[in-house]
Amino acid sequence: MANEVKMVYEDVEEQLGVMENATSSLNPAAEPPIEGNTLDVVTKLNELALELERILTSYQTVLLNNIETTKNSVQYMREQDQRISTNISGAVSGPRRLMS
Repeated sequence: MANEVKMVYEDVEEQLGVMENATSSLNPAAEPPIEGNTLDVVTKLNELALELERILTSYQTVLLNNIETTKNSVQYMREQDQRISTNISGAVSGPRRLMS
């Protein structure tokens, strides 16, 4: 079939697990601010560190949500494949006589 979608569920689930572990181990915490220095560049570096922490935390949240959505989609596709397979198996047994 030209429009066939073939999915090896175990491979997809394994890669999702790898992504989830990598995402969970991401540590977006900024370094402690530099103190005792009045240079403008130090203030700017501290601001950038906090902004980077915020961005990385948001990225981590979005990525974990996407992984969860993908897991749900894979589970749904697996269930649909099983349902279709069951229906096809029932149809393969051939026609049945309804009345004698």
